[in-house]
Amino acid sequence: MLCYFIGAGSAGAQQIATELLCDWKSAPTAGQRALWTSGQAERLTPTHTLLRFTEADEAARVYRHLRFHPELVTVQYNWAVQPRRAPDDPNYDRQDNLQRLGFLKLWDQTTGGNLPNGVPIVTAVLDAGFDAEHEDLRGNLWVNAGEVAGDGVDNDGNGYVDDVHGFNFIDTLGGEYNIDAHGTQVTGIVGAVGDNGIGVAGTNWEARLMLFSIRTVADIVQAYTYVVDQRRAFNKSRGARGAFVAATNASFGVEGATCADFPVWGAMYDRLGEVGVLTAASVANAPIDVDLTEDMPTDCPSEFLLTVTNLGVNNELQPTAAYGQRQVDLAATGEGSYTTRPGDRYGPFGSTSAAAPYVTGAISLLYATACPELVATVFDRPAVAARLVRDAILGGTVANASLSGKTVTGGVLEVAAAGELLTASCPAPDPQDLLVSSISPNPTTGSLTLLTNQLVLPEGLSVKILNAVGQYITEVVYEPVFAGTAGVRLDLSGLPAGYYLISLVGKTLHAHAAVVVH
Repeated sequence: MLCYFIGAGSAGAQQIATELLCDWKSAPTAGQRALWTSGQAERLTPTHTLLRFTEADEAARVYRHLRFHPELVTVQYNWAVQPRRAPDDPNYDRQDNLQRLGFLKLWDQTTGGNLPNGVPIVTAVLDAGFDAEHEDLRGNLWVNAGEVAGDGVDNDGNGYVDDVHGFNFIDTLGGEYNIDAHGTQVTGIVGAVGDNGIGVAGTNWEARLMLFSIRTVADIVQAYTYVVDQRRAFNKSRGARGAFVAATNASFGVEGATCADFPVWGAMYDRLGEVGVLTAASVANAPIDVDLTEDMPTDCPSEFLLTVTNLGVNNELQPTAAYGQRQVDLAATGEGSYTTRPGDRYGPFGSTSAAAPYVTGAISLLYATACPELVATVFDRPAVAARLVRDAILGGTVANASLSGKTVTGGVLEVAAAGELLTASCPAPDPQDLLVSSISPNPTTGSLTLLTNQLVLPEGLSVKILNAVGQYITEVVYEPVFAGTAGVRLDLSGLPAGYYLISLVGKTLHAHAAVVVH
């Protein structure tokens, strides 16, 4: 007999805890039907039966019994599924590049926003300015929890006043940005709010966009240092402070200059990489071979810098885009993009500046698919995690004849293929028992937070409450939390005062912890 449990194959799928789907070897007999007297049976086909129960506990009891029945081929819980993920943003039908580059397929797995353990994924964009109040961007802005907006005080003591969403290094206006079309367009590709019925969708429907207005090399160095400081604080505190910045976007550069001309700027890409941050940078908008003619930052040697050229809508190298077999890593389809513009407007966008943010967005989106082992690496060996994501992006490119001999990979970004490679690169997990590391407060009047020793909650986790002698009382709804490790937040206010046992039950792991309610 084969018994299996269906997981959430499409985003938003939900198990129906009171319904069981049975596949019998032959039409069930009266004796077999007696097994589910507490439920209502619906014959779907001669050998398929749907059992409906009033209580989830009764369904679970019957499930445990039926899974070993000799006349059953298989039994499973019923699930409510959703269609493939395509956003309802009205201009999405003008964003063909998202499907060309594999985002639509990967969105079936994740639409971005967080690591699997709930940690927010932050993407930094450096550009000439932004309409940060744009209707399709403001909901996805990163928020510096240590800063109070508009009070004119450096609340978190990092040297920047009102750096709520990043910083304006051009005018030192703190939380206020100078409005610029280019930066607004780039940011919309990375992280316009998706599936909100407004405008367009970004590569990540949910994003934390950290924005920096820059004009000079000094501005760039300050912005990158800000990112390094945030990510380093996150790594050291295991998520208690700072921000998990995964990527930065650089749709800017200096044509005819080399990395050696800008040693301070150029050194920042390795510093970013050391703490786990990758950068996607656009090449020059000129039909030049940057292996032969200099281009900054394209020729910087950092392994944490991904350089991107531009494809046209005809799927060929755009005639106005630079290339280089040694210096340019890959291409993305920037031409024909449709994105945000200042003043709650939308419109077309192209050039290499439009190509790079697809790669930037891919970096952040891939982290949202990370396996638990990669999540652990994020804290302990951030540069290793960054290399794994980089290698997945480069290894997942699709060969393109127009790029042969003109880029390192000879290929185009395919983020879904990169996701498959990243999953395949995850190391085998080390066996580790599920343990409860802390309960706070305990005793409790009802609300408490329970942390485990895991970075990601076990698959299929349920939280059950037992009395002091181990008898089952109820199953409670929990809210996942992360504070260095994964845990749950519970409300036990409906229980009488007394001693209880909290049982965490996952697909392969379980743990228990005692709590006092008063």
